[in-house]
Amino acid sequence: MNSSQQTQRQESDRQADKKWYSPIFSRPEIGPLGVMLILFAMLGYFSIPEGEFSLNPFSGEGFNALGIRNNFRVIAQLGIVALAAGMLIIAGEFDLSVGSMIGFAGGCMAMILKWGFAIVIPYISFKGGFHFEGLKILEITNVSPLTAILITLCFTLAFGWFQGFLIVKSGIASFIVTLGGLFFLRGVTEVSYRAFNRAPDQTAGSTTVTDLPDIKNIINVPGHGEMERDAAKALPNDQLLEILSTVPAHTIAKITENLTYVNEKVAANKTILAAKKMIGTLEKSLEGAKKSGNESMVEILTKKIEAGVDVPAVAAKAVTDLDIAKAYIDTIITARPVANFFGGDIMEPVFSWLYYTADWNVNLYGNQFAKGMYSCLMIWFLIALACYFILSRTQAGNWIYSTGGNLSAAQANGVPTNKVKISLFMFTAFCATMFAACQVFEVNTADTAKGNLKELEAIAAAVIGGVVLTGGFGTIGGIILGTIIFGIAKEAFFYIPGIDGSFYRVFLGAVLVTAALTNENIRKRIMGSV
Repeated sequence: MNSSQQTQRQESDRQADKKWYSPIFSRPEIGPLGVMLILFAMLGYFSIPEGEFSLNPFSGEGFNALGIRNNFRVIAQLGIVALAAGMLIIAGEFDLSVGSMIGFAGGCMAMILKWGFAIVIPYISFKGGFHFEGLKILEITNVSPLTAILITLCFTLAFGWFQGFLIVKSGIASFIVTLGGLFFLRGVTEVSYRAFNRAPDQTAGSTTVTDLPDIKNIINVPGHGEMERDAAKALPNDQLLEILSTVPAHTIAKITENLTYVNEKVAANKTILAAKKMIGTLEKSLEGAKKSGNESMVEILTKKIEAGVDVPAVAAKAVTDLDIAKAYIDTIITARPVANFFGGDIMEPVFSWLYYTADWNVNLYGNQFAKGMYSCLMIWFLIALACYFILSRTQAGNWIYSTGGNLSAAQANGVPTNKVKISLFMFTAFCATMFAACQVFEVNTADTAKGNLKELEAIAAAVIGGVVLTGGFGTIGGIILGTIIFGIAKEAFFYIPGIDGSFYRVFLGAVLVTAALTNENIRKRIMGSV
């Protein structure tokens, strides 16, 4: 008997006792978890300013309050579409049109918010010669954020349904159908931008929609009605003081206390910066004295630096009634909760506590560094929670796994595989629309470049997170880990000295191939074929 026959696994091996750690290392998420921890350590260490030593990973730029806010914005937005892409891959299909769907949905929303919405039926007219005219049967001139999102969803979900229907009925590979959808949607988006966004004196329209109001920051100002928050703070002084006269005394006292703290913090930081600047000047002079060989000056400057500098403390700015009035306007709740849900901030009380109590969320000048996390993080969490429940706790989740694992067996057991696939294609369209809504209401603009290559990034994040490309295997937790790895890698490599920031693509490429090989090996072990 040769050695290969001796080492070949037997069916009885599956019943053998396993080590306590075997179930842990057989999970597809264990590898991505290790990579994620390494990347977190890299970002924390390499983002510490050069010349400083600290064992606290939160002392660097990567994990200060603003770094956490910005990093998790990138991660959350990618995570929204990665969840949809991952679930579709588990069912054995791909959707390459997700990126173009993001651009289409964002443009659709922005154009509806700016120019309104109308349903027009074209017809041929011969008055004045052969030409086309339109019969307008519905028009909405002032569209609310919720209405704009719902109208956009009608278009995107219908397109997602069409792609899924075409794939299951024709048998054409989803790669080809959605690749066609990618080009189709991107072309329709650009044509629509140019048609609606063209001035009369222009031959071609812009591919960017701008000048949208900051809808999430429209507030109801006492005595003035609805207006943007910045416009309210720019009101004449007498009107601001009139608004302040309507504010309860306890609210004024709390705002005054906070502003006093901020002004004292800013003054203290200005004093520290002035001292650092003076020390820096002395150190430069010392370096020059050493180069010139002036020993007496070197001794004098060394003693001054060692003794420290004594700079006059910067006086804290007094809190005025106008300051209180403007700070009160910042506390007024938005009049557009839907826009704020997608483009606003969350966890603001936590970040305020980190500033006023923990003394951590402080920038170089003493002001609050970040006011909260982007709302897209909450939307990602809600979608991930729903996906986890569906995939792990419902019959629909079993259908998804069986559809991707063995399509013929699933059909033979009565699983509605066609409905499963069509529903998941519609879900990818839904997630792309949520991604687009976050971008539109955050930055109040849209352009055709939005979502470019996001379909490939979403697939890569899902595969890195343990999803097997052949279908039937993968978890929501793994997809989340893969998304975090992708987002953190993009940031971490830009802080490593001596390495081009774009090297993260090399790293992700290697991790992606390694993950695919590992996932396939785990799948075979679970199936008992290794």
